[in-house]
Amino acid sequence: MKNLFTLFIFILISSGAFAQDTEVNEKKTKTKNKSESSDIQETSDEKVSDKKDDASVFIGEPEDGSYSLENRRSISSPSMPMYNVEQKFNDKKKKKKQQDAYMNDDYYFPAKPKNAWQIGIRGGISQVNGDVNQTFFKGSKHTIPGYTFGATVIKPFSYMFSMRLNYDFMEMWNQDWQQSELTEDLIRGTDYNLANYINNNPNGSQSLIYHNSHTVAHDLTMDAVVSFGNVRFHKERSKFVFNTFITGGGFIYQTWYDHLDANGDPYDYGSITSIADGASKKEVLQELDAMRNGVYETLAEGHPDSKNGSFINNYSFRPVFGGGAGFTVRLNRVMNFDFQVRMMFTRDDLVDGQRWQEPDGNSNVNLPTRFGGGLVRTSRGLTRDFDTYTNTTMGITFKLVNKKKTESTTLLNPIHYTYQKIAENDPEKAIQELLMDDDKDGVPNRLDQEENTPEGAPVNPKGIALDSDADGIIDLNDDEPFSPPGLPVNLKGVAQLPPSCCDEMMAVACSNVILPSVHFDKDKFNIKPEFYAHLHDLATKMSDCPDLVIRATGMTDKDDNQKYNEQLSWNRANAVIDYLTEKYGINRDRFIVKFSGESNAEGSSNIEQYKERKVSLEQANVDEVGESNPAPPHPGLKAGTNK
Repeated sequence: MKNLFTLFIFILISSGAFAQDTEVNEKKTKTKNKSESSDIQETSDEKVSDKKDDASVFIGEPEDGSYSLENRRSISSPSMPMYNVEQKFNDKKKKKKQQDAYMNDDYYFPAKPKNAWQIGIRGGISQVNGDVNQTFFKGSKHTIPGYTFGATVIKPFSYMFSMRLNYDFMEMWNQDWQQSELTEDLIRGTDYNLANYINNNPNGSQSLIYHNSHTVAHDLTMDAVVSFGNVRFHKERSKFVFNTFITGGGFIYQTWYDHLDANGDPYDYGSITSIADGASKKEVLQELDAMRNGVYETLAEGHPDSKNGSFINNYSFRPVFGGGAGFTVRLNRVMNFDFQVRMMFTRDDLVDGQRWQEPDGNSNVNLPTRFGGGLVRTSRGLTRDFDTYTNTTMGITFKLVNKKKTESTTLLNPIHYTYQKIAENDPEKAIQELLMDDDKDGVPNRLDQEENTPEGAPVNPKGIALDSDADGIIDLNDDEPFSPPGLPVNLKGVAQLPPSCCDEMMAVACSNVILPSVHFDKDKFNIKPEFYAHLHDLATKMSDCPDLVIRATGMTDKDDNQKYNEQLSWNRANAVIDYLTEKYGINRDRFIVKFSGESNAEGSSNIEQYKERKVSLEQANVDEVGESNPAPPHPGLKAGTNK
């Protein structure tokens, strides 16, 4: 086993050297690329493909070239694979559906890259923590308390979580420098050779003993690993992550003692100068090392009883659980370096071969003949603590990457694509896109339902050129934008009346005039621009129909007092008539002015009251008479404003 451990260490060192050499070559290549002249830039795609990281295999440059892989490498290495480009790891049906939705901005989250499995080898120091003291770097026979080597298989499932299957082989040694009493209980649990300390001892019958043990063990465990350190806010990616894990599995072991010399006789422990006699720990260990031959010949107590064992050649089996921590260093795209410490709990007190307390007082009993006979002391019972074992290891992990599998996501930065999305949100660009108006009609493209409105044409709020009289000719090109409805028009939008029926049609048109109402804001009597077209249409009608007389009635809502509302309704009616007479030259005598104030107002909601605040324009009856310019009902009372 020691030869195998030596071979393992050689492989570990060689792999690390290879990885470091690869990294150095990459850095040299990068430096060389920076120093080359600009004509080499034409072959940059080939250079990118030679780089050994995920961003080179999974091409990491968007179509617009706004985030150059070569520029990224000059700042941070290794680089992240991009999620907003087509990738082989998203070819599967389910992933492709999600990735396509992400690329089309129909879904916020990109598909998760497909992880590569990993296999690894590791080795290091192993030690038992139990009732027999450890001799770390003490004594001449074992400079470490034990060694271990093994293999792992790892499957990452997310950016923080992975599962790891482990096999470990261990050899561990423990050595006490404090003397103990050989007890009946210990003799009963072994193959009885220890009874020679009491019987047939050439050094004289004695029960003094210095515990030692050699444990050979194997375990098979499954780890649940949580990694952190890959989430980076100020760097594209990290080469270093921490790991914590919990673990459980099975453990088999076999423990031996070295208490007999080459002739099978007990060591003369009585000749050792004890700590009680003034010897130091170092001196005790040196004397014990000089006395012992290093052959562990006595099988220790185990499960089942070592004398009648049948489980895998007297190996003891125990379920184990534990936990640990460590770190991973990314060497290159295909290799990682791992370091970890784990502690395993066995719920067993025999891993170091000792579980009995020291005798107390006069506790001598006769050992049965079948156990060797003789007078021997008995212990006070089992010790209170279970044994644990600890492994401190380093290793190399090989990532089984290919064109469809990235290296472990625990070494990728999950917020990389988030930063990318934030960077894409340029406020200035967004504002420009929101306000873009290609046909310059005053309505942004995003709201414009008519993309190519003729320049200068009046438009409605949806960007569609106005055709006020619905004659098929937009107002920009219409010489008569408010021609009478139903009449044919020429190419310039002017209504055409047949000579033979003009008088008859005009008479019909003048006898069936549909007149608008003009509405006002609260406490206002100024005419709003949206009613200009209606008044233009009315002026045209009155010009075409010289006998047409209009009744204009001013109204208000029920707010404020009666006098205020009477004066405000007078102001509104006169504002409309003044507009028609001044702008279109209509004779004021063709109007009958009335002002009803709030007499017909009942509305309480904003919409109802807006409908009541108006000047109603109606065609007067043939025999109807009234004042065209009546005096104000309350002179000097300020009611409303025309601004």
